[in-house]
Amino acid sequence: MEGLTKNYGVALLITDQTYSRLTQRESYAIRRIEKVKVKGKSEAVTVYEVFDADSEEMKAGKLATLGRFTEALSLYDAGKFAESAQLFQECVAQIYGDRPQRPHHP
Repeated sequence: MEGLTKNYGVALLITDQTYSRLTQRESYAIRRIEKVKVKGKSEAVTVYEVFDADSEEMKAGKLATLGRFTEALSLYDAGKFAESAQLFQECVAQIYGDRPQRPHHP
């Protein structure tokens, strides 16, 4: 996971296993990033970014675009890359320096 944090340019990533064990998810600033193949795992896992420790400006931007970001990921997962890219571009325009908003194209 440490290597993935560097790839995405984020401070903290957790897997879906950790995410599912959180009892008060709504009290954390979290967003789903994507499904990835993690070293040592046979199946792809969903990774989430925990961005509570981001600067106030970055955190506020990520929270403000969370709905669009989530929708863009859903479109991407459905293979609707053009629609997804448009929503990601809208998010990038609002949050300068937010790297995970550029998903890996298959």
